[in-house]
Amino acid sequence: MAEWSGLHSSTSRHTMDKSITLPPDEIFRNLENAKRFAIDIGGSLTKLAYYSTVQHKVAKVRSFDHATKEATSDELYEISVQEEVTARLHFIKFENAYIETCLDFVRDHLVNTDTKVIKATGGGAHKFKELIERKLGLRVDKEDEMTCLIKGCNFVLRNIPHEAFVYAKHADSEFRFQTTQPDIFPYLLVNIGSGVSIVKVESEDKFERIGGSSIGGGTFWGLGALLTKTKRFDELLQLASKGQHTSVDMLVKDIYGGSYGSLGLTGDLIASSFGKSATADKEFRCYMAKSLLHMISNDIGQLACLYAKLHNLSRVYFGGFFIRGHPVTMHTITYSINFFTKGEVQALFLRHEGYLGAIGAFLKGAEEDNPNQYSWGENYAGSSGLMSVSPDMNPMQRARSGTFDMLEMDRLERKLVNLPLLQDASSYIPDTVDLAEDALAREYWLYCFEEALDGVVKRALASQPDMPEAAERAEKFRQKYRHKLQTLRHQPL
Repeated sequence: MAEWSGLHSSTSRHTMDKSITLPPDEIFRNLENAKRFAIDIGGSLTKLAYYSTVQHKVAKVRSFDHATKEATSDELYEISVQEEVTARLHFIKFENAYIETCLDFVRDHLVNTDTKVIKATGGGAHKFKELIERKLGLRVDKEDEMTCLIKGCNFVLRNIPHEAFVYAKHADSEFRFQTTQPDIFPYLLVNIGSGVSIVKVESEDKFERIGGSSIGGGTFWGLGALLTKTKRFDELLQLASKGQHTSVDMLVKDIYGGSYGSLGLTGDLIASSFGKSATADKEFRCYMAKSLLHMISNDIGQLACLYAKLHNLSRVYFGGFFIRGHPVTMHTITYSINFFTKGEVQALFLRHEGYLGAIGAFLKGAEEDNPNQYSWGENYAGSSGLMSVSPDMNPMQRARSGTFDMLEMDRLERKLVNLPLLQDASSYIPDTVDLAEDALAREYWLYCFEEALDGVVKRALASQPDMPEAAERAEKFRQKYRHKLQTLRHQPL
């Protein structure tokens, strides 16, 4: 039986379920300083959120103005190192099958918490209420699922640069990321979990669930398991990425011999999902997975179109944890939206689609701290699953994300504004190079960053000679940084 990899203590070794193997790096980071908890439990996945304080050294740079009397030497700068305590938000998601083991680990490693209440949302907040209270010794305070979902979505759209993106499969750059804007309303949120909820959002506190469907992520997982004998969600997505759906789907050209021009139907359009399955003479596991993914994605895309047109909305965000940045899913939904609205409605996807409910539940529990008065930045060193790319591009990280995935955000004490040092930002025309478009410039700068990496690591090690864990942290940084550069090489932003 597998054991916890480097994360269990000798006191808890004999009380934990040994049927799970955690990744070697620390999952529940800084848990000993956790102050407040929230949890979002869906039909298949659990998302745990907690707030902690982090103490670290910060270099303060003070520049001298030699026109004043203050400058006493030829030095241009004065650098001082200060200790700072900042707030950090942690979000972890894992399959419900592991909830008891993960709660055990959280319980055994808690040192101090400022609260005896854990905010909970999602359908599982009712199902697992007694389990959570027994394991953690915290009272469960249930929050409305839809309210948490919208709070979380508004939060990521306002605070995470490049959170939302358009997916264009055949463009030079598949991913077109959106910049954060203060005016995000109105929009349509299509949340795809086990089922589908469609919500019209008009303001921070004004929203309405206007529709939904029972055909969602749970349908794909359940029917996929029956059709392919594959039990894991990510393995189904892997199968779907390899399959050729035309072996089981009946196309327009299979019926008419070509396109149906008078109706605007191309020959390659799916006329009947699984329409050829009854006459297939052999089993196609991967084809079945892809056909199923197409069927469900098309259905969701068409529903989203109808509701967007009905309510005169041009922006549709897709959340939940069904999409997972999977290209086939995003392309099918985007194609469906474009087909039915003739490009009038924009399909937008979210990098952190699975965390919306957990973020919202946390915000509900932290309202006295006014978290919305701060800016929050993503801590890339502590986050995983940052890519919206094909599973084949990074199989190691994708293999992890099916079981555990992490998002960390650090609180910034000042609001972020565009170009604060410019006298007139509106008239400023930057001399920029779009590295997503200019392949030669992109390769040049990625090469420069790669060449400088070893020097940066050496400087970091030299700055903390007395820290025994510095070498390990520096090596983790090196690996993550190099890995990110490789990702940008294959999939530029």
